[in-house]
Amino acid sequence: MQLINIGSDGQEFFKILPKDWQDMIVPIWEDYKRSAIIYVFKNDEELGAGGIVFSGAPPNMTVFEIEQGQKYVDLGFHYIGFLFVDPKYRNQALGSKWLMALKEEFPNQSYWLTIEEEGLRSFYEKNGFKCVSESSDLNNREWILIFNP
Repeated sequence: MQLINIGSDGQEFFKILPKDWQDMIVPIWEDYKRSAIIYVFKNDEELGAGGIVFSGAPPNMTVFEIEQGQKYVDLGFHYIGFLFVDPKYRNQALGSKWLMALKEEFPNQSYWLTIEEEGLRSFYEKNGFKCVSESSDLNNREWILIFNP
């Protein structure tokens, strides 16, 4: 599989996303697609993984993201969102390969992202990201991680 820039035409990528992610991104995609590029890993038959890189603020920013993450938007960091590996292609390190390919394609670009599951923190940290902020809301945990080459 190789990293392919499919621009802002997200229909093929959106199909592999979990339903709750589709429900979040599809209705607002028209408003965000001008500041977003979708990169996917694809073989001859199908798409195995992908994610969206936003050059501006991501959709539906939480209060925590606005308070703690907006500074990264202002500094020119791009936001990585909706990174997903199709379950058929799990355990092949496609998430790590996707991040590595993106960083190789744009070696001077800084990135930020938000996670809502603490278990993902180690995945991103092993891929060069650093946790810089943690929400204090125990009911809605969030962490901001950055990659700054």
